[in-house]
Amino acid sequence: MRTDTYTKAVLTVIAVFLGMIAFKQYVRPDVVAQAQGGFAGVQYLSNCNSCFYDGRTGEIVKYSGTEVFGHYRLSKVGQPLVRIK
Repeated sequence: MRTDTYTKAVLTVIAVFLGMIAFKQYVRPDVVAQAQGGFAGVQYLSNCNSCFYDGRTGEIVKYSGTEVFGHYRLSKVGQPLVRIK
């Protein structure tokens, strides 16, 4: 009789914790995972061959093979790109 009560209590605790884990995404859906590495914020431009855009600095780097082909900075949206190198 004693083990039956203990088993029910343990299973109830397990069920409560599993329910908390399952419904956590509905309680705090605003938590978003983000990359924190050195390339966080860098995007590949699909309309340009081997071009990358850094949203933090506004720089666009074009590669030709392993060398930098062009290095530009976007100073303001709607304005022309400024060549760095």
